[in-house]
Amino acid sequence: MKIIEQFLRGKINDTLCEDTIVANDNFVAIVDGVTSKSDFSYQRKTTGKWASTLVAQVLAECPEETTLPEIISRVNQKFADFYEDVTFTDDIVSQGLQAVSVIYSNHFNELWFIGDCQAYVNGQVLVTPKKSDVVLSQMRSLILTTNFQTTKAIPQDYMTGEDPSRTEILPWILKATNFANEAGTDFGYAIFNGTPIPDSLIQVVKLEDNPQEIALASDGYPQIQKDLDTTEVGLADVIQNDPLCYQQFPSTKGLRAGNNSFDDRSYIRFTTEN
Repeated sequence: MKIIEQFLRGKINDTLCEDTIVANDNFVAIVDGVTSKSDFSYQRKTTGKWASTLVAQVLAECPEETTLPEIISRVNQKFADFYEDVTFTDDIVSQGLQAVSVIYSNHFNELWFIGDCQAYVNGQVLVTPKKSDVVLSQMRSLILTTNFQTTKAIPQDYMTGEDPSRTEILPWILKATNFANEAGTDFGYAIFNGTPIPDSLIQVVKLEDNPQEIALASDGYPQIQKDLDTTEVGLADVIQNDPLCYQQFPSTKGLRAGNNSFDDRSYIRFTTEN
């Protein structure tokens, strides 16, 4: 594999970024630590950062022939070891270690989607949206639109102060974690959180045998594009025209004053040489 370009940027600063990029001879991956929902910190790392770091460690340690079920098992053991060594008093299900990822396996020539990271392959955008996030993004959009209409407030007011729309949907974001790795429901979704992940929630994409160019990104971008510059342009357009992320790009959170984006973002583009 040949890495063409990669980029990692935290929404506040790079030190606090909860995304992690993996690039070695066996795997290329974007690992997106889920935005922490508590004030927990251990060794100055949030739950999101710890989750993405531990998943990345597993991918760094695994031999090339390691299967996805084996990776999931190893990640779950890493998470279990973390909870055994560290005092964690918050609810593990809703506020514990959580990460999503898209992983390219050089040995199997496959893309593995655990959650809502993105890929760009042969001109096609691949993503597995989380239904509860889609619903709650629309709910937040309704709340903001109604508030602006009735109070005559302007979006900039919500960027500098408390965003009541985020406050209103946060309990539902936490409740939606009950569907993590739960098959048999439209709201089920795959995530690294220390529990088994049903095969039905995992998207596996078998790639063509001929060498090709692939890009991977976290959901810190509205939509992945063929290269980093074009992907960044799409993000800049949203930040310029819809900074609260409730019209052009409905999201569960928007841009906050002093931040450079609404979420951490990571991107990597590479070629396969099978």
